[in-house]
Amino acid sequence: MESSFLIIVSAALSGLLATLITLWVQRKTRKYNSKFKIFETLMSHRYNFAAEDNVKALNSIDVIFYEDEKVLKAFEDFLNETVKAPETNPNHIDKYLKLLEEMADKLNLKNISWDCIKKHMYCPDLLFEKINEENALRKALLQNAVGASTMNSTQQNNVDQLIVQELLKNPESLKLLIKHGLSLNARNNDVKK
Repeated sequence: MESSFLIIVSAALSGLLATLITLWVQRKTRKYNSKFKIFETLMSHRYNFAAEDNVKALNSIDVIFYEDEKVLKAFEDFLNETVKAPETNPNHIDKYLKLLEEMADKLNLKNISWDCIKKHMYCPDLLFEKINEENALRKALLQNAVGASTMNSTQQNNVDQLIVQELLKNPESLKLLIKHGLSLNARNNDVKK
């Protein structure tokens, strides 16, 4: 009888212990994966701080890395540099890279150092050209929409032709425009009404 009781108690305790260990491991893994996802996003957009995914990742640092003092300090230093004019203060780039370095250290990514973060970055000129074209297109569309009510039809057609020419130069801009639900035909129909 006594041995049966011991078997039951040891089975229950071992099951409970296994469950607790599993929950602990899962929690640690979930925390690591969340931190790694933020780090990966920031690394992939280190050429463009203003990318939407990058901004979201930066705004998540306080929550995801709440226990990591060095990361939080590096993030605070980066934020303090971003309020200064970038053309007179290039330090914000180094502060951003320092933030990435602290994150890599916290994630035990020993092969990712300052030199790796700074030197191993691929960003072709065509990407910046595309980003600039899309920004110019957005501005032209906004100016066109604002000024459409004061233009005569000849002026409106000239602006439309310029926009179409820009769209033809960069088909990705057209896809982006369609994705956001904007349509030249819809706008033209609204202007004619």
